[in-house]
Amino acid sequence: MTDVDALLWVQRTVDNLSVVVHAGGELDMLTASTLSAQLDRAEAIVVPPAPVVLDLTALTFLGSAGLAVMVTHHERCAALGSMLQIRAGGSVVTRPLAVTALDQVLNVVPQFAESAR
Repeated sequence: MTDVDALLWVQRTVDNLSVVVHAGGELDMLTASTLSAQLDRAEAIVVPPAPVVLDLTALTFLGSAGLAVMVTHHERCAALGSMLQIRAGGSVVTRPLAVTALDQVLNVVPQFAESAR
């Protein structure tokens, strides 16, 4: 049995009215529910129209289940009057987003951009 916490770490912080969810490690079918649960909590406390910021700059792997989590929470944030901003970082994240054309659907911001306030 694999220890999910050893594969993916997730931390949630509040930055003014925005909620920032930092994730690092492997985001795949085994760990996607962990990230989704943290995004659920972030959506519960964010004050729209402030965004939920998903910082993926520390990911080492991004699978299709992780992409699905991003799409789901993009839609949920929009329904709340907020938005999901994704800090992609390197090619581990940007390549799957580009190949699937999700970079045209999701709100991807440069790695060092500050969250909207």
